[in-house]
Amino acid sequence: MITETTVSISLLANFVTWYFTPLDKIREFITDKWVRLCVKYNQFWLVNAIKPLTCAKCLAFWGGLIYTQSLMQAILASMIAVFIKFMLEYVTKPESK
Repeated sequence: MITETTVSISLLANFVTWYFTPLDKIREFITDKWVRLCVKYNQFWLVNAIKPLTCAKCLAFWGGLIYTQSLMQAILASMIAVFIKFMLEYVTKPESK
């Protein structure tokens, strides 16, 4: 069942990862430092651990799983986040003539 919490998690994930641009520099800085650290210590398998900061679907899933402790709610939050991101990209896309 889709609850207010599920939708809130999805909206927050889109807000943090894509829509709110002041967080872009912070996200890029953290991502760059993490990748450099992993490469420095030859821990290439850890590079993808930073993915939830850059992916709305991943952040909604993991955030939903941690917050609700329900796999079904986490999957729904992830699917709603993808749908919201698609809608936002479609609305903000310039019209081609």
